Amino acid sequence: MRAEVLSEPELEFGGGGRHIDIRFGLTDYGPFDRLNDERPQRISLGVVGTPETTEAFHSWVETCRTNIAAKDSRLVHLFPAFPGFSAASPFASDLVTSDRLTAVIRANFLIELATSPDRRAIIDSAVDVFIAECKRLIESRHADVLICLPPAELFDAMDPPPQSPRTWARRALASLEEAEDSPTIPPPVFHDVLKARAMQLRVPIQMVRPETYGAAGPRRQRQRPDRVRVLQDTATRAWNLSTAIYYKSGGTPWRLKRDTSALSACFVGISFYKTVERDRLMTSMAQVFNELGDGVVVRGDAVRISKDDRQPHLTRDGCADLLRAALAAYRAEHKSLPARLVVHKTSVFNNAERQGVLDVTKAEKVDWVDLVSLRKSRTRLLRYSPLPPLRGTFLTLDEDLALLYTRGSVDFFKCYPGMYVPRPLEMRVHYAESSIRTLAAEILALTKMNWNNTQFDGGEPVTTRVARQVGDILRHTSDGDQIQARYSFYM
Repeated sequence: MRAEVLSEPELEFGGGGRHIDIRFGLTDYGPFDRLNDERPQRISLGVVGTPETTEAFHSWVETCRTNIAAKDSRLVHLFPAFPGFSAASPFASDLVTSDRLTAVIRANFLIELATSPDRRAIIDSAVDVFIAECKRLIESRHADVLICLPPAELFDAMDPPPQSPRTWARRALASLEEAEDSPTIPPPVFHDVLKARAMQLRVPIQMVRPETYGAAGPRRQRQRPDRVRVLQDTATRAWNLSTAIYYKSGGTPWRLKRDTSALSACFVGISFYKTVERDRLMTSMAQVFNELGDGVVVRGDAVRISKDDRQPHLTRDGCADLLRAALAAYRAEHKSLPARLVVHKTSVFNNAERQGVLDVTKAEKVDWVDLVSLRKSRTRLLRYSPLPPLRGTFLTLDEDLALLYTRGSVDFFKCYPGMYVPRPLEMRVHYAESSIRTLAAEILALTKMNWNNTQFDGGEPVTTRVARQVGDILRHTSDGDQIQARYSFYM
């Protein structure tokens, strides 16, 4: 065994500026595509909600145009100020809102929907209303991003029913005893159903909860109703929402640092989800084209749980077809194939899956292949400190097995920013040309490619994280439904 702490990966911003922290990098250098004339310089927001939520959101946008002071805290690197979102700010872009770009839904109508005893019926009806208003809005106006603003009363009715602390604790304990790799069916969520049905609109949607923009106070935690959900400070909320909108409008806020001597690589994430009818286990794939973190989403074939290890697996042909689609999308984007293919999967690779990947890479002459399965480990490390192990702590257990802390204490923040004891990722290498240390450093860097969160200590690489998110949404679509390829339609 060998333990070390990997260096925090740098990201690249405007003008080639580099920083390990997203918010400081954007403040100092602006978004990566700042010098690109085709980047979004005026972002039209189509806003749909009640009179109260739309008015509050418009006020929030005005607040975000100017500097928002940092949270009063000694942790100055964890809670930086927001520099504003305007043509004069580091974003060098304007958010455009107006009455002509706003569709108002009667509040009483949505509140009446919330009185139904059938939670799924409430979600379906609410989604129908918002989709209809979004469609009407973009039929006569151009919008780069659609903002959906359900009122707090509707969220109260759509969220899963509250549980007592005793019930929550019992279920939490039971969940720890279950196999993590067995795909389960979560209850329907308004966000996921809305995103699935909004594919037809061809415009990315940003759903925003009322507490984010000040239309409601803190709400009870979904799983712990005895506790109030901790609300992020104003500057942090502005950072996260503004960055997500910039990306959804076609911008590139940051990218992975490019190593000119490294092989061109295509990163792919594979995960699994069950259909709403519970009759099929399907494959979802998120493909990252390159260091820009942009890519495509592909829906795979049905799979089965193996009798040998009780984990979901693709057939040899099914795996080959999925990877063939990934490489075809890469070729369409870059007019060439990558020199290297890296596949991250949420369950272990069996021999059929390995052979399926190698069949495709051999046929396409992609010589450098790395196959890694990732899951949360039940093993934790102890550190001689009151704080958990540092993010980047890397323990090699074998030549093909290691633990990597993608969440943990962060020297730059001078604290551990999480609420619970972090668990490392278990990396299992099933086929590789690269060293396990190189693969771990890449995974650590890919945790920073989360356009929804500007705090860089994400727990999961973009490959598997987006594949999971895609599965949550695709399970609400049918086989014949057209799905969108860009990540912006799923986040």
